[in-house]
Amino acid sequence: MKRVYEDGNYSDDDAVIEQIPKNKSLLEKKRKRLKEKKQRKDEQKVIDKIVAKYESLDLEAASNFTSFDQFPLSEQTLKGLESGGFTKPTAIQKQSLGYSIVGQDVVGAAKTGSGKTLALLIPLLECLWRNRWTKFDGLGGLIICPTRELAFQIFQVLNTIGAHHEFSAALLIGGTNVEYERKRLAPVNIVICTPGRLLQHMDENENFSSDNLLMLIIDEADRILDMGFKREIDAIIENLPKERQTLLFSATQTRKVEDLVRISLNDPVFISVHEHSKKATPDQLVQSYIVCEEEDKINLLWSFLANHKRKKTLMFVTCCKQARFLTESLRHLRPGFSLMGLWGGQKQTKRMEIFSKFDKNFRGAAMIATDVASRGLDFQRVDWVVQLDCPADVDDYIHRVGRTARMDKKGEAVLVLTPSQEKPFIEMLAKRHVPISKVSVDTERLVDIRQKLSNLMIPFPQLQHFAQGSFVAYVRAVYFMKLKEVFNVDSINLEALASSYGLAVTPRIRFLRKQQKQESVMEESEEENEYSEEDNIAHKMNGFDAAVNSEEDNSDSDDEFLKVARRDVFNSLDEATSKDEIIARIPTNKVSTAKEIAKKILKKRLKVNSKVKFNDSNEEQD
Repeated sequence: MKRVYEDGNYSDDDAVIEQIPKNKSLLEKKRKRLKEKKQRKDEQKVIDKIVAKYESLDLEAASNFTSFDQFPLSEQTLKGLESGGFTKPTAIQKQSLGYSIVGQDVVGAAKTGSGKTLALLIPLLECLWRNRWTKFDGLGGLIICPTRELAFQIFQVLNTIGAHHEFSAALLIGGTNVEYERKRLAPVNIVICTPGRLLQHMDENENFSSDNLLMLIIDEADRILDMGFKREIDAIIENLPKERQTLLFSATQTRKVEDLVRISLNDPVFISVHEHSKKATPDQLVQSYIVCEEEDKINLLWSFLANHKRKKTLMFVTCCKQARFLTESLRHLRPGFSLMGLWGGQKQTKRMEIFSKFDKNFRGAAMIATDVASRGLDFQRVDWVVQLDCPADVDDYIHRVGRTARMDKKGEAVLVLTPSQEKPFIEMLAKRHVPISKVSVDTERLVDIRQKLSNLMIPFPQLQHFAQGSFVAYVRAVYFMKLKEVFNVDSINLEALASSYGLAVTPRIRFLRKQQKQESVMEESEEENEYSEEDNIAHKMNGFDAAVNSEEDNSDSDDEFLKVARRDVFNSLDEATSKDEIIARIPTNKVSTAKEIAKKILKKRLKVNSKVKFNDSNEEQD
């Protein structure tokens, strides 16, 4: 501000004084720029120093490292590991980091609970750090997980060990606000996601770009690469650059050439920490199995929980409707401890709440879950894993029991099998080096809760609906299982199973009746369609059958798809019959006008433009 005198003039010296603050601010900006330039040079020197150590890293010696600071890692990563309580590397981390931090593709496998999460996050942080990645560079690392809970857990670990880096990270999972994510993805450096939500952003979000991607990581790769996610993964890979580093990790390693080609791996290193181990599961895990009938499973579950109230128990069932029915009904019986359920149909906020609640509970809790909780999730101090239903295969069994006995801690697992499942499935476990022993249960000492469940359905009619849906869903799941030598729906006593759910009447299973009817029709058609002399005329007509059948198909309904063809019993067609005569006998389809069609509908008294509602059992509602 100028100094004005009484005569209205001001001194030249005053003008010079006013310029001093301006010059001072310019000097400060210049000093700041010089300081930042010096910092960048110093950072580059540190990066070059760390990268120079990559060449001298002895991979054999790395397998004997006792701390992370023996690896050539950045100071920021080491600080993050220390603040998270990670000081000693595990076997999979020792053997994989030597390859992954220098930029090689890795396909890794290790037992559940062996520290695979850090083995994939550390190389990602180091890759972005040595490339001096910023928000202006966009997406640099992509981590794909099969479930929302696993993605959320990895996101939490990343926030812990990456706290001293300046990278930004985003969690993309279903059940969240897409519009909220859409506007904030452009400057994000690391994305942790499930396949479906990632593909949605790739297709719909103009702010999402993966052109600069440096590293692709797939956790639980065996499940991601199977048929369940095949279309999503193929579409995602097409949108990613070919030149990138790729890491695949799982408890069971994939070596299928077609899978590795799909992901575009470049000369990958295969690491299987426990490949030559005598056991496919952790050594400190005690495994046993129980044989009982299907109708005794719920009584067995209730009796087990009543005797382990102070333990933290995770129970697996086959389908979502089972988990919902058992959770809701057993809660009404007042078990005396915290009982919760986790399945795929829940809202995302509810799933996250249940996940955190069970994880932090140490006083005694039980959670009934589907396979959504079987892979990768690291719950603290799980004492028991109970598999109320036989898993679909041995890989699913290994992943389920891996929720306990993690990081060299003790744990126990119990598998419930039916008499028809015992022999084939135990033989499969033996082939995969899974040690398991049989334990007997006195069925007379089981607490029978069938009547209690039945009584609950009077004041809580919704439970009856849950029970019916659970019954039908379980039978359907057993019927469509791939291992037919293990899963046989005919071995289930449907009436007794329905009674164990508290149902007075066995629900109708329409799909099962339809399947059985179709099978019987197929068998009859195979017997009746054996070639005879009368049938040979059709094959002598050189493709004439195809034309006839195409005409008949236009008038057939869907219900006549498996209809048995009629045979020419009276020899009305002989070899002398010409093609023209046969064609003349075929009724032609008369083209109906809109007016005629409307009259037919009115005569049949059909309800036009009416909405029909169906319940969960595919039955029409009034």
